Parts: sequence; C-alpha cells; structure tokens
Amino acid sequence: MKYFLDPRKVSAAGICCVSHAHSDHMPSSFDGGPLFCSDITLRCLRGRVKSKKSKNYLENVERGDLPSVNASGAGHILGSNMFMIDEGKKVLYTGDFCPQDRLGMEGARPQKCDALIIEATYGNPRYRFPNRNAMMGVIRDWVEDTLNQGCSAVLYSYPLGKSQELTTMLKEFQPRLHGSVLDTTRMMEADDLKFDYLPFDPADDTPQLVISHNTKGENGLSALGKKRTATVSGWCLSGRSWGMDEGFAYSDHADFYEIIDFVKRCSPDQVYMHHGSEEILAKEIRERLGITAVPLKKGQSNLGSYF
Repeated sequence: MKYFLDPRKVSAAGICCVSHAHSDHMPSSFDGGPLFCSDITLRCLRGRVKSKKSKNYLENVERGDLPSVNASGAGHILGSNMFMIDEGKKVLYTGDFCPQDRLGMEGARPQKCDALIIEATYGNPRYRFPNRNAMMGVIRDWVEDTLNQGCSAVLYSYPLGKSQELTTMLKEFQPRLHGSVLDTTRMMEADDLKFDYLPFDPADDTPQLVISHNTKGENGLSALGKKRTATVSGWCLSGRSWGMDEGFAYSDHADFYEIIDFVKRCSPDQVYMHHGSEEILAKEIRERLGITAVPLKKGQSNLGSYF
C-alpha cells in the first residue's frame, strides 16, 4: 500500500494524508480516493480550491479511516495534523509542527517511531525563538501602548493560522480583521469554532487594532490616519521587519532546538527532513544525536521511497 503525505495530487492511487491547508502543503488537485485530514483542514481545502472538479470531490469526499494511519495534533495551526503510519515499521510525518501549547492549542507530542519525516523550516542553530508566552505579552503591550497614544495598531501576519492566533491572543482589543484575514477566518469557522472579531471598516477612523495580510493589494488601511505597523513572523529573529515599525519573532513552527529535542524524544533509527534548511539540519542531527539523517529528494512522496 502506498501512502502520500501532503501530495500535490489526491487520487485513489494511494492513501492521501494532508497535514494542513497552507499552500506549500496543500494539494493542487483532487481526483478520487479517501482523504485523511482534520475537519478544520477539510473546511479550508473546500474554501481554497478553485476548480469545480476539486470542489465537487471535497464536498463529497469520504474521510479516511484505517488502523495503519493515526492522526494527532501538530501544534502548527488549528487543525494541523501529524500522521503515524504503521505497516510493521512506524513512520511519523510531522508536516509543519510546533511542540509548545499555546492559546488552547496543544503542541505536537513526540512519538516513538522507526523513521521520522520532519520539517526543517528553522533547522539552523541560529534560530532559537524567544519564549512564546513572553512574546504574547510583548505584542499585547505594544498594541495597548499604540492605542493609548491615539494610533491604530496594524499587525501583518499570514491569513491562515497566525492571524487566528493573534485574534485569540488580542481579543480584549476587539480586533478588526482585514481583507484575506477576514475571509480566511470566516472560512475556518463552524459551530464548534468561533472567533471574537469585527470586520475592518474603512469608514471607522478611530484608533483600532487591525490584523491584515500584507501592505499590497488590500485597500482601505490608508483611512486609518495615524497608525503604527508591525509584522509577526519567526523570520523577525533575523532582524527582518519588512519596513514596519516593529517586528515580533513569534512563530508557529518549531525552532532548531525544539526540532532537535523532538527528534531525540522520538528516538527514530533514521530521520528525513523537508521544507527549509535540510542539509544543515541533517548534519546537526547526525553530529548531535548520532542518528542517520538525510534530506528528502524532490518527489519522494510515498513511503516506499524511504526503506
């Protein structure tokens, strides 16, 4: 049996597992077969696909249920999953992951496995994130200070995942959601998941907290008048703020040291990495942990490629 993990195409050719609906993990086409993913991810897939054929598949898809596939929370964004595949040997695929509990979302938990397939987005020793709870306090203080000074506070973040974290984190300030952030948040909501926010209103020029995607292609923010801007991203750790007044290094990914700890606690015989600093991370795992570690090759999507 073949298992496809975050494949570009979902089909009946194998068991297809989708960790979450960010564009670099989300399939681009859907054509038959069951689908293994969370309810939230399925809602996001339905909202983000374009073709009529894919939309029809996702509206009628059968959700996968096999004893050989066990999904658990990846702690990256709401609805993100890791997958343990057990066909005699146990293979854990993390997708993007974060091990820290935050804002009611449980972080990824290590699981003993024979092989581990792990992300390497921040797989370089220079990436050690500040404590996330402390960063939440820093962001809250910045928003409060900005509003008290009679300015609007505009936070820029990715529309799926980070923006909903900020909405929850800053609900006391009644955040206004703008553009694709508003559309994505509405797409994620269901009877069992609601967020506390207002749509951004360009006619309201009072000081307010706005959460938006980026500075280009979304109109209306110029109506705010006096405002301060900040970007919220793990890449701010490198000093990047993309021309904003502030940059907050708050990430929904594991940093290098969290990755190393996660690998150690999973105790695999071999590790494969993808998405990021693969070569560096592989070398560090071999040297620090004595575990066989290699980057995945392009196109390695089924477990038959790994053994």
